[in-house]
Amino acid sequence: MRYVAALVNPTSTSDLEQSAQYFVSDLCRITKLNGVWVLESLKFNACPGPAEVFPLADEMLSVVRRIMSLYSGLTFPFTVSYIQAIDENGHPCGTSIRSIMTLKIQSPTALTELTKSIHGQPVATAIFECAQKDAKVCEALKLFQDVEERWTAVYDIIEFLGGPNQIGKSGLGTAKEARVVKQTANYYRHLGRPEPSLLPSNPPTLGGASLFAKRALARWIESRL
Repeated sequence: MRYVAALVNPTSTSDLEQSAQYFVSDLCRITKLNGVWVLESLKFNACPGPAEVFPLADEMLSVVRRIMSLYSGLTFPFTVSYIQAIDENGHPCGTSIRSIMTLKIQSPTALTELTKSIHGQPVATAIFECAQKDAKVCEALKLFQDVEERWTAVYDIIEFLGGPNQIGKSGLGTAKEARVVKQTANYYRHLGRPEPSLLPSNPPTLGGASLFAKRALARWIESRL
């Protein structure tokens, strides 16, 4: 007996088809089965029943969301509609349905970065598999959650990468820009304090700062693959 998580995207089935080219490993595969788009994983097959598959599918989609958002994706409201059981002959033999959970991905540009190959597989797949065994990569992906809306996340990413000097030494970005981004983020995350931090003379916008942090984080993750 094995299990798959049936996926639904209410906005466009072509979005699921596009996503299928990015996640193609045994740990995380988006594919079409009997006319239905599904998420497959060897981890699902070790579960005693569908109830244990749901949280695993949620966790995997969460990682998928962060990877695609980090690499400037489109909007994909992925939904797990049910868990499908498959018998040893490959035939559907039962479904389990629960309340629907929607995950949205928002990013300003196309997902072209995710199509490039690394180690013989799409970079999205390589990152997903690396996150399963590399705790630091997993932590890095958790740092990136709608960073465009939070100065604190920008600051935390700069700190995670070792600060401006280390960012410059590692080639993840220039130390000068990293210092300006960090100082600006520090100012906004301290708003409301009696003596807030000072802004630099040329502070970036939140969009510009988050883009710098996102690119530096993406370069760092790829260095771990």
